[in-house]
Amino acid sequence: MAEDKKVDNKRIFEVDGKKYAVIRPTSKYTEDATMEYNRVFSKALQNGALLRERLDQFMRQQKLWDDDREAQYTDLLTQINDREKKLSQGGIKLSEAKDIALEMRGVRAALQALISQRNALDVNTAQGQAENARFNFLLAACLVYNESGERIYSSVEDYSEKQAEGDTIGVVGAEYFANMYFGLEKDYEKKLPENKFLQEYKFVNDELQLINKEGLTVDWEGKLVDEYGKYVNEEGDYVDYEGNPLSEEGLYDFEAKPFLDEEGNPIVDESKEKPVKKEEASDEKEEPKKRRGRPKKEQKTEAVEK
Repeated sequence: MAEDKKVDNKRIFEVDGKKYAVIRPTSKYTEDATMEYNRVFSKALQNGALLRERLDQFMRQQKLWDDDREAQYTDLLTQINDREKKLSQGGIKLSEAKDIALEMRGVRAALQALISQRNALDVNTAQGQAENARFNFLLAACLVYNESGERIYSSVEDYSEKQAEGDTIGVVGAEYFANMYFGLEKDYEKKLPENKFLQEYKFVNDELQLINKEGLTVDWEGKLVDEYGKYVNEEGDYVDYEGNPLSEEGLYDFEAKPFLDEEGNPIVDESKEKPVKKEEASDEKEEPKKRRGRPKKEQKTEAVEK
């Protein structure tokens, strides 16, 4: 997928090698979208949807939100602010600053989870339903083929039907349109203070994954992981947290030894043993094992002239 490009009031993106674009809504589109908002809002009220102003009271009645969660929300905000101050002031060991930045990541993740929990029912309010309808109306009107400028969806109903069928253009287009319409930044996470610090001092890569001094991805404790977060050893083979070998399926991959009987003798399943002739054994060549996980580093050697 290509990186988005800003050209005046247009953002271009690619899906499966084809170029599409989202354009900024015209005044006519905005007016029509407002009418759609009012229609859905009125219908939602008639069907008994809550107003957003009553949502907090409803959540407390249903024990979905209470004073303890409110206090937790405030505490998490305070923790983030305190750590951000320490990073901005400096004057501490770089290792300590790294720990603070990583702690901020964890606290912010907890805060976002709490906010998601609090906002989970907001989409069901009258305003939430109406806002979603307005967004879908504008997206259907503003998502076009890049070259011709022709609309991809004939109507918001057409857009909804295609999404139900698993259409990916609308999904990707919605992200680009939301970024433009709401003024969101694509690299929002990279501009968070903790991530800016970690990038500046090369503790993370461009994808904000933790790396060691060699640029290899690691976990919080410095253990090697692959791009998907699975533990690997220095040879690139999968291992568990303690370094024990694993197969690609995540099963232990030890070199199995036969079990022993009560006298300590190996138990051999004779039905599985097949005699091999010397001629056949000499002709057989062991195939090299396939490597898994992280690829090995290439070692550079200097040629020696004789």
